[in-house]
Amino acid sequence: MSAWTTLLLAVLCISFGSIFVRMAEAPAFAVSFYRIGLASLLVAPFGLRPALRGWPQLSSRQRLALVGSGVALALHFATWITSLSYTSIAASVLLVNLAPLFTLVLSWTLLGEKPTARLLGAAALALVGAALIASSDWTGGGRAPLFGDALALLGAAALSVYHVIGRGLRAALPLVAYVQAVWTTAAICLAGLLVATGVPLWPYPSRTLLCFAALALVPTVAGHGLVNRSLRLLPAPVVGLSLLGEPVGATILGYFFFGEVPSRLTLLGGVVVLLALVWLVTSGDEKPARRPA
Repeated sequence: MSAWTTLLLAVLCISFGSIFVRMAEAPAFAVSFYRIGLASLLVAPFGLRPALRGWPQLSSRQRLALVGSGVALALHFATWITSLSYTSIAASVLLVNLAPLFTLVLSWTLLGEKPTARLLGAAALALVGAALIASSDWTGGGRAPLFGDALALLGAAALSVYHVIGRGLRAALPLVAYVQAVWTTAAICLAGLLVATGVPLWPYPSRTLLCFAALALVPTVAGHGLVNRSLRLLPAPVVGLSLLGEPVGATILGYFFFGEVPSRLTLLGGVVVLLALVWLVTSGDEKPARRPA
């Protein structure tokens, strides 16, 4: 495939994530566990051995960072997938894609990477967009959609922690080993969450099991893999800008599959958020932190 075809397929695969979540007739924590758990099994033939070989070579600090990265990823999936039970697909996907904004803040506070005025302007614009989306849910749906919006923002923050913690680990481990280790850790954390909350692991309808498999294969393994392939073929800012098509694609798919029509304020807030993310990606100072959606 050409570089652009690869990138287009990556955006399409990732956009289906929220659709399969909505189709699955299961609690959000179970959906989260099966998504990342099955995905870790799918990559195991390629990543398990490199991960096991690489683990002894890591320092204690790197091992702790690796576990922390997996915990953050588990929290990301648990909060974002739960948000889809309370708010619209458009609002949820738009808000969770504010992860680069949280990465900017974390990089500033934890790593001492002071942002430029342009980055701060993009962050302020993104907050305006998020406020418009939240105001739409406040006027149109009451507290439940606002709770969903808050969960989506927590998912974005958790994703940022995942990226910031794991930034240095990708040089210490091959990519497939890093993915295997983090996804497996996240699956273990989500399994513990299932036990702690009493959410059943089994049984679920056949259609739901198919949705679990589709979530693992399409947006997670295929989408994630195609994004990494695209990053080898195209400049990172180009890939980052193209992946901003995910909220657009998810919103369109939400209309066709579930008849969801975003409100005017949600659409306006979405445009503002996307403009802010474009500004952030093209700043030349910060690369976007992408969701392994």
